[in-house]
Amino acid sequence: MTDMRQSLGTHVAQPPLMNQEPNGWRRLTPAAIAALPEAAAVFEVANLVRTVKYIGSAGGNLRTRLSAFQTQAKLRPSPGGYFFRYETAAREDDLLARRLSAYRTAHRGLLPVANTGTTAPLRVASRRAA
Repeated sequence: MTDMRQSLGTHVAQPPLMNQEPNGWRRLTPAAIAALPEAAAVFEVANLVRTVKYIGSAGGNLRTRLSAFQTQAKLRPSPGGYFFRYETAAREDDLLARRLSAYRTAHRGLLPVANTGTTAPLRVASRRAA
C-alpha cells in the first residue's frame, strides 16, 4: 500500500509536460511578429478556439504583413485574442489559392469572415406555436 501511495504521489507531483504549440499556432502579439522571418509565406489568423477568421499572403515579407494586419484591425476584438500560423512559400499565390480552396471545401463554399468582409449569415429558426 505504501509503495502505491509513493508512486501515486510522484506521479501527481510531476505531471507530464504538455505541448505548448499545438499545430503550429502562436499567439498574435507584437513579440511573436518581431520574431518572424522576412520571407514569402501564407498565413491563417484564428480565434482562441482556432476558428480561422482570415487567410492571407505575406506579399514577400511575413513580418511586415502581419504587423500591418494587426494594426489595421480587420477583425473584431476577441476574448482570448487571436492566433496565427504560417507556411513559407516560393509561390505565395499558388499556396494561397490552395488554402482558400481547401477552406471553401470544408465550409460549404464560404470564405473566412475577414476574407469576405462580412459576418456569416444568421440561421433563423422557424417559430412554431405549441
